[in-house]
Amino acid sequence: MATAIRAIPTLYGETAKSFESEAVRTEQNPGTQDYRREAKVVANYLRTNNTL
Repeated sequence: MATAIRAIPTLYGETAKSFESEAVRTEQNPGTQDYRREAKVVANYLRTNNTL
């Protein structure tokens, strides 16, 4: 049986520019990871427990 071929969405305009700039930034810093979201979660947790 054949598998259906689906169209791959193409990015245009600002979305494409944003994606390309993030891809270039990631390629230039291959070992880095973004933990900002996790840091906010921990900070909110500590605030709710009156620890911070």
